[in-house]
Amino acid sequence: MSNTKQLRNNTIALAIIQILNYILPFITLPYVARIFEVDKFGIIFFAQVFMDYFWRLIMFGFDLSGVREISINRENKEKCEHIFNSILNVQILFFIIGFLILMLITLIIPKFRVDWLIYHLTYVGLVGQILLFTWFYQGMERMKFITILNIITRFSFLILVFSCIKTSEDYILYPLFNSISYLITGIVSLVFIKKYFNIQFRIVTLKDIFKTIKYSSPYFLTKVSIALYRSTSAFVLGLVVTSMVVAYYVAADKIFWGIFALYLTFVNALFPYMSRNKDIVFFKKMIKYLVFLSIGASIFLFFASKFLILIFFSEKYLEAVKILQIFSLSFVFYIFVDTLGFPLLGAFGHIKETNQCYIIGGIFNLIGLLVLYILNLINIYNVAILVSCTYLIMFLHRIYYVKKYKLLNIEKRDL
Repeated sequence: MSNTKQLRNNTIALAIIQILNYILPFITLPYVARIFEVDKFGIIFFAQVFMDYFWRLIMFGFDLSGVREISINRENKEKCEHIFNSILNVQILFFIIGFLILMLITLIIPKFRVDWLIYHLTYVGLVGQILLFTWFYQGMERMKFITILNIITRFSFLILVFSCIKTSEDYILYPLFNSISYLITGIVSLVFIKKYFNIQFRIVTLKDIFKTIKYSSPYFLTKVSIALYRSTSAFVLGLVVTSMVVAYYVAADKIFWGIFALYLTFVNALFPYMSRNKDIVFFKKMIKYLVFLSIGASIFLFFASKFLILIFFSEKYLEAVKILQIFSLSFVFYIFVDTLGFPLLGAFGHIKETNQCYIIGGIFNLIGLLVLYILNLINIYNVAILVSCTYLIMFLHRIYYVKKYKLLNIEKRDL
């Protein structure tokens, strides 16, 4: 298959995945948001935020390092099989460690002990996510497999939710069905791996495990930094305030990222294009249109906040309107954080500076949360403002390095 055709097929598959991951939840969310009490809704999504930390540990940056290694060695079956098993062994090890940590937390800390079943049911779903082997399919550039798996996951979950969840007391079924859908998909993924790639599963040596961990550590640091500004705010709210407040925050956050996801597909497709062509002329033209697009989206989010909350979450979540309006002010900043990142800085070889932005953003947000906690100022509005300020800091970091390396002054003939 030609590179152009492969790129087109992978881009289409990626677009489908983005729609499934960000748009389909807006079919289930309005349904369960109206059925569940606000605090129950908050508990469910607080558990998901909590599990994100465990998932970062289990994934350990393999969605970057694993993709790269498989991509480089995909013509060497023996090497690919070794990489595959080394990563899988590390993930199984970290899954066991994570489970022991979770058990300890739910046994010792009263806040977590009350809803221990929710946390454990949510954690089980990570098994299915491990078995998806998304990083392997991406490295092999077989995005159609990931698309099929995502379709199976999302629609099996939709069927279970709409068929069985009828009252607020059924909230315990939500994480159960989510985990079941991932486990079903994981089993299908195992069949794909065995049938189409003929991968043999085996145990690797401790030396291979430590080597794999060491190699992926820098990528893990980047992913942890992203979690510090994507997940930690909601997590801290759940710890310090109430699960009801988490529900309001999550409602606004879901809409913000749901709209942003429509653009994210283009960013993900832009990165390989810019890496290959270094087409700075096209990039600068695209930036001009993006300025108006991002400002328009920001204005729309601000004034349509109440309408969007009512449509997707009902009047019980009107407290989320102001949060979404605060987020809307930073929409312009974060669009350029992603656009000027890997598609520009990364495409021109400045990977260190690209990753550094996420690390700085994560540290800034964490320090801000600590300051708010010390000053007893932790509330939903201050946390939302802090997150928006984090996006501004990351935007300024991007601008600094783009100007430092004069990337927008480069003409194609200079390359």
